[in-house]
Amino acid sequence: MNRQEIYTSYLERFKKDLVANYDKLGLRASGKFEEELQGEIQRSKANTTKLIMWGAPYSNNLERGRSKNRNTTNELKDAIEGWIEVKRGLPAIFVEKKKQFAFIIARKIAKEGIKVPNEHNAGKVISDVAILYLGEYLFKMMEEIGTDFLKEVDFQADFRNILNVK
Repeated sequence: MNRQEIYTSYLERFKKDLVANYDKLGLRASGKFEEELQGEIQRSKANTTKLIMWGAPYSNNLERGRSKNRNTTNELKDAIEGWIEVKRGLPAIFVEKKKQFAFIIARKIAKEGIKVPNEHNAGKVISDVAILYLGEYLFKMMEEIGTDFLKEVDFQADFRNILNVK
C-alpha cells in the first residue's frame, strides 16, 4: 500500500471505532453523528501531512457536555423535536406531545446545561478512541508508512548529494 492508501485506511478505521464507541455508549439516536464523520488528508506546501476527522457540530457536547445558555432555548427546541422523532425507546407520550416535551427539555438545557459524564452518557466517546490511536495505531501506521517511504526514496541519489559525488 502507498502512503495515501495507508492514511485512508487508518482514517476509515478511526471513523469505525468512533461509531462503535458511540454505539457502545448508547448515544445513537438519528445516526447523524456517524453520517457527519468525514476523514480528510491535507498536504502542506512543506510536504507535511495532516489527517483530520471532521464531525458533527455537537460532537464536543457528546464528549464534554454543554454549558448553560439561556438564549438557545428556541434553537434547541427544533433540534430536540428531531431527536424525539428518531430516538428509540422513548415513551409514546414524547412523540404525541413532541413540541411540549422539546420545549421543556430545551429550557432545562438552556438553564442548566448538560454535564458529562451523566447517567445517560459516560463521556469520552471521542477521547477514548483518540487515545487508543495515539498510543497504538499511530505507531503501527508509522511502521507501514516507513516501509512505503523506503520504497519511494532514492537513497543512492541522496547519499551522492550529501557527499557531493557525481
